[in-house]
Formats: sequence, structure tokens, C-alpha cells
Amino acid sequence: MGRRGWVVSGLTFGAVLPGLFLLWMGFVAFRGVSAVPERSEMAVIFGTAVTAKGQPRPALRERLEEGLRLWRGGLVRTVMVSGAIESGNRRDEARIMANWLMERGVPEAAIIVDSHGNNTWLTALHVARLHPQGAVVVTQWFHVLRAEWALERAGVSPVSGAAPSRFRLAELWYLFRDSVALPVYVLTKVPPG
Repeated sequence: MGRRGWVVSGLTFGAVLPGLFLLWMGFVAFRGVSAVPERSEMAVIFGTAVTAKGQPRPALRERLEEGLRLWRGGLVRTVMVSGAIESGNRRDEARIMANWLMERGVPEAAIIVDSHGNNTWLTALHVARLHPQGAVVVTQWFHVLRAEWALERAGVSPVSGAAPSRFRLAELWYLFRDSVALPVYVLTKVPPG
């Protein structure tokens, strides 16, 4: 192949690859916004940042509202709240989430607290150890596909998703991040045993 052929090939590759990635991002977004929760034993609400005063930030509050809706509607019997202990303010995301749900009528016996769900994969492994008869991942739309995949890869079945309907422009960055993170998960995450 001559120099001109290499240039044409390089330009073609340079144009096709971003286009394919945009299609992939569109698929990730579509799967998130079209998620339909199925009746399951458990809702798994993924944690995210809380305030220094220990209150859920808007995105987390929206996830909690969605999980509460599933529980009140009888789609799930238990709710697992999974989050980290934040390094800056030492707040326990999962405990704050559990308290928020209990203040709204969810009995403590129906809540499973996972304070060591530091990332999506760890949460999936913690859910799998409980052997639920199905789970609904509750998270923002851009994260649904990766969360579903992680639980399925860890051995949970069936898995469906639920996401709040609100959209923020800043979430496009998270869509990009999750569109990169999911292929990395596929290549690197192996269930134990």
C-alpha cells in the first residue's frame, strides 16, 4: 500500500471509530432511559455523594425516591442500599440512604445496608452473595447498563433496571465515562469461584 493508501486508510479509521463510539453511547443511553423494572426480590440502590451534613444530594435523592416507589408499589420485597464511606467527610452513604427510607415508612427489616459498596463491581459481588431471586438496579440512566451487566456477571438473575426520569446536562460526561467503563468491566471483571 502506497503512502496515499495509508493516508486514506488512516482518515477512514479516524472517521469511523468516533462514529462507532457515538453509536455505542447512544445504545448505553437508550438502555438506561428505556429501563423497565421487573418484579424482583430486591431493589439495589447504588450510592453516590452526600452532603457534609449527611443529606442525600439531588441525584442520590432521586435514586432513593425511585427505590421507594418500587417498594411501595410491591415490585420488590427488600431494598439494598449500597455505598461507600466517603473519604472526605467520613459519611456512610448506605446508612444515610437507609435512614432516608426508614423516615418514609420502609421498615428496617426490609433494608439491607452495604457500607462497602465502593464501586459498581463491589456492589454486584455483595448482592450476589445474598442469592436474591432477581434484582432491580436503581441508578441514573447512564449507569443502568453497566450496573445490570455487573450484577448478571456476578451471578444474579434476572436483573432489570430503574432510573429517575430527570436529566441534567452534566450527565453527558457520565454517559461518556460509563460508555468507556463498561467495555473495561467486560474485559477485566471475573466473578469469584
